[in-house]
Amino acid sequence: MKEERGFTLVEMAAVLLIISVLLLLLVPSLSDGKSRADQVSCEGSVRIVESEINLHYAEHKAYPETLEVIKRASAADPLVYSCQSSTYRYSPTDGSLKKQ
Repeated sequence: MKEERGFTLVEMAAVLLIISVLLLLLVPSLSDGKSRADQVSCEGSVRIVESEINLHYAEHKAYPETLEVIKRASAADPLVYSCQSSTYRYSPTDGSLKKQ
């Protein structure tokens, strides 16, 4: 009599169940990582804009009147810098960017 080798239907179902559970655990952690990466990227961009504001101050002894001067303004408002889902308002009096 020949012995057939292979997986049974029950074994295949168990493997698929284990893989499904692992994927369910993995997907939320991946989406959290993406949002954190976006936040870190935005914080880095804000630091770069702040550096450009300070360089303008160093060269001209005055803060730029708007962010258009350093080519970083949003399309709608020259005193707003947008990054990912965050919005920052620029204050020309002290050269600061504050999160709205």
